[in-house]
Amino acid sequence: ADGFWSITVYNAEGYFTPNPADAYSVNSVTAKRGTDGSVTVQVGGCGGAGAGETNCLPLTPGWNYLVRLYRPRAEILDGTWVFPG
Repeated sequence: ADGFWSITVYNAEGYFTPNPADAYSVNSVTAKRGTDGSVTVQVGGCGGAGAGETNCLPLTPGWNYLVRLYRPRAEILDGTWVFPG
C-alpha cells in the first residue's frame, strides 16, 4: 500500500484484550523495520505474553485480526498480491 497500513488483533467480541505488552496493532508508522526496510509482524507466540517483542501481537481466545490498506497498489486490487501467512 502506498498510504497507511495496519494489522490489528481483536478478541472474540471485537475488542482489545489488555495484555502485558499493551500491543494491539502494528502499522506503517509504528512498526520497527529491519535493516533492509522490511517489516515482520509476529501474530501470537510472543515471549512472556509479548512484553518487549518487536512487532509482536499477543493473542487471546477467539481472536481475529483486521488488515487495513490505504491507497492499495494495483497488485492488491487485482488479486495478484497475496497476504503473507
